[in-house]
Amino acid sequence: DNKGNHLLVHEESSINVPAIAAAHVIKRYIAQAADELSFEVGDIVSVIDMPPKELTSWWRGKHGFQVGTSTATAV
Repeated sequence: DNKGNHLLVHEESSINVPAIAAAHVIKRYIAQAADELSFEVGDIVSVIDMPPKELTSWWRGKHGFQVGTSTATAV
């Protein structure tokens, strides 16, 4: 819900990528880089890319209208 405000999103934007899973945040995380997401305990993150654990512990996800990476240990 954008509360009546216009949301301008480019077609190629990751915000339009469908989620493959949802994750419930169990540990607060403050972004350490520009491409990371911050979230609080209880938030729901829409997961859009979940590489195998042996390759990386980082997932790509959406939280609100933000898209970025997050560590799988917090969600």
